[in-house]
Amino acid sequence: MRHEAGGSTRYFQIGFSKCGTTAISAFFNRCGIPCVHYDRGRLARRMRENLAAGRRPLEGYDRRYRAFANMNYNEPGDFFDAFKEYAALRRAYGGRFILNTRPREHWVRSIMAHEARRLRRKRFRNYRLRFGTTDPAEVADRLRAEWEAHHAAVLSEIPPEDLLVFDIESDPPERLCDFIGVPRSRARHWRLENPSMNALGRLVGALVPLAVKRRVPAGLKLPLKRLLRKRIMEPEDTTPSRRTERGRLRHP
Repeated sequence: MRHEAGGSTRYFQIGFSKCGTTAISAFFNRCGIPCVHYDRGRLARRMRENLAAGRRPLEGYDRRYRAFANMNYNEPGDFFDAFKEYAALRRAYGGRFILNTRPREHWVRSIMAHEARRLRRKRFRNYRLRFGTTDPAEVADRLRAEWEAHHAAVLSEIPPEDLLVFDIESDPPERLCDFIGVPRSRARHWRLENPSMNALGRLVGALVPLAVKRRVPAGLKLPLKRLLRKRIMEPEDTTPSRRTERGRLRHP
């Protein structure tokens, strides 16, 4: 069944953050499908409030937008993984779901590096609430377990015809086009918006004050990020075990 981009079908990104959520949101918007991304955590918090009150999960957003990305809120004193409430979303809206993914260890490293930069002296405080520990090795193990559990649940509970498992590092954007019902020529709109930084990029990020970063013109930010980006594919990803791990995430 073809789902037309100009129709009323709603689309939900239900993979973890740091797996191309910004890129997916931007792709939807460039394809003419209004998409909301994160909204400073208000998207996830509104969904939690709506569920608690017995309202439609995305009431307050669902009239304006047809696609929803990064339904997540994760702060030192509070968190809510709204993207895991896909069962409630299916009951309320039907719709189609994108499990955005990447090699698991790439994701774990990205999350750990992001938290170390973002929280600085408050490093991993949010994981004290979430996992009961701030030990980096234990946090990483808990993240891996959470990843595996979520992926297994999604694959077992959402029908294949309503689910796209999309690896942001290796899958062609034409798969996204086919899934949301836009011409494959729209694949030109796909690009990673926040690529992981290489060693030089991380050094620049640490040394350049935030006030200076904010003054960089929008048209220069993405080219600079691409210049300083990390190679996506790493040597260990060519091993049979890594290919098998990635293959398990796909429906037959």
